Amino acid sequence: MGLARDRLLSTDPERLICIGRLVTAVFAMLAIYLDPTRPNSLLHESRVVLGLYLFLSLVLVLRPLRKPLDHPVHLITHVVDAGVVGWLTFLTNELASPFFTVLPFVILAMTMRWGLKGATLGALIALFVQLIVGLPDLLDGESELDIFIMRSTYFVLAAVTLGYFGAYRERSRQRLTQLAGFPFDAISGSRVAWLDLLFKHASRVLGDSRLIVVWRDQEEDAGCVAHWMDGELQLIDIRNTDFWARHDLQPSHRRGDHNFIRKSEEQLAALMADLPEITVSADQPVRHLSSAAFSSVGYRGRVFVINSAFRPDEGDALTEIIATRFGSELERHSLIQQTTEAARSEERMRLARDLHDGVLQNLTAARLKLKLLSGTVKDDAKLQISEVGLLILEQQQRVRQFVEDNRTSDEPAHTRLDQSLSDFLELLREQWNCRIEISFSPPDLAVPTRVVHEIMQLISEAVANAVRHGRATGLSISVIDNGNGLEMKLIDNGAGIAPNAKLQTPLSLSARVAKLGGDLAICRTTPGFGIHIKLPIMPESR
Repeated sequence: MGLARDRLLSTDPERLICIGRLVTAVFAMLAIYLDPTRPNSLLHESRVVLGLYLFLSLVLVLRPLRKPLDHPVHLITHVVDAGVVGWLTFLTNELASPFFTVLPFVILAMTMRWGLKGATLGALIALFVQLIVGLPDLLDGESELDIFIMRSTYFVLAAVTLGYFGAYRERSRQRLTQLAGFPFDAISGSRVAWLDLLFKHASRVLGDSRLIVVWRDQEEDAGCVAHWMDGELQLIDIRNTDFWARHDLQPSHRRGDHNFIRKSEEQLAALMADLPEITVSADQPVRHLSSAAFSSVGYRGRVFVINSAFRPDEGDALTEIIATRFGSELERHSLIQQTTEAARSEERMRLARDLHDGVLQNLTAARLKLKLLSGTVKDDAKLQISEVGLLILEQQQRVRQFVEDNRTSDEPAHTRLDQSLSDFLELLREQWNCRIEISFSPPDLAVPTRVVHEIMQLISEAVANAVRHGRATGLSISVIDNGNGLEMKLIDNGAGIAPNAKLQTPLSLSARVAKLGGDLAICRTTPGFGIHIKLPIMPESR
């Protein structure tokens, strides 16, 4: 059966229709030769019409129309088919004619070409031919109304049944087109924007269904639960060993098991019990559930589709395809991140070498020259030279710290902020003559070393802006680990902003925070000016 199916599907539909027309004409000619139809007086005319139809069928087999399968020009050939069959039935006993059985061929052929529209149009043509041919038979006093009714019913039922398969084929074609249209360029954006595009497309393929996708790292107890409903995406990052111990995402049960649906429902119920924020936002009852697992080199997970718009068998197949695609997209995203991070690390190393061999050496030479110069000038000038030397020393230490942090391509180690920022803050206090107080939560807060440099730059720009523009003499800084990243609050005691003045975000700070993928907000304080910064730190970096 599998071989017969493959051979049949590999046949050109246009050639199949033409051969079907020829076979019908040949056997009709054979039938009318072996058993001549009534009335005998019109037998010659019937054979002439059938012979012409046989010739047309042979020509269409040898020289088919070079048009697409669903081109409107094919409608002419099917109208000819219906006309020939109608004329033969009129010549051969009208409603009782054996040639009426050929009319379903018109419906079948038109369904193959145009799906539901073809089946509907084919049935209308068949009913019209039957009405024209059978009307004299119904009015001659020997009515064959029973044959007319049953054949009309048969044509309608054939149109509905064949139309169903035509509509199913058309929808399957649309679904395949949508599945092939997954947004490959989505990874170029942020993680949330990328997932939003994937879920939007998957939901559209599944008929605007509600989706819950849960996945975790193959090596670590870290992962994510994503919930999509009514066009909104909710992400919950989870780094909890107990949670992942309760929710095993190994594909232990597969479709075909008699307990598959029950196990899927139990998994979803347990998941929603641990995540009340998803349960609260879900006011739709679960009428139908489809689920499928996926597993790749880096991740494993499961997709739950709630209340799919399709029948269970079709929805389950689409769910498996969507799950496989989610697994491959997560793997692709991870590989792109690794490649990007490797490129960044290599670029940092190159920049560190250039700074060490160029800028750092020049700063050292400048300090030595200033030190020699300070011995030949008066006290007032010596003090100014000393201040310039301190500024150069500060920049030299910043550059040296950057070089040391990026000298190796290995993943940066975690560094305690209170230890890393102590000398740096002391230099800022001397440079700007400003009192700087800083607090950490937790007190032993540690971040990747590469993040320390960014924090230094943010604090340096904030202090400079506070002193130069706000004439501040003091600055309070708090750094808090909120579980998903860092929150920095910087409040000075400067002049601040007038009550009626418009709040303007510092451009340099805003650009740096945006480049790091964070958010920056400003606020009025009394007195002074406040800045609230949120910096994300990805779980793999924590």
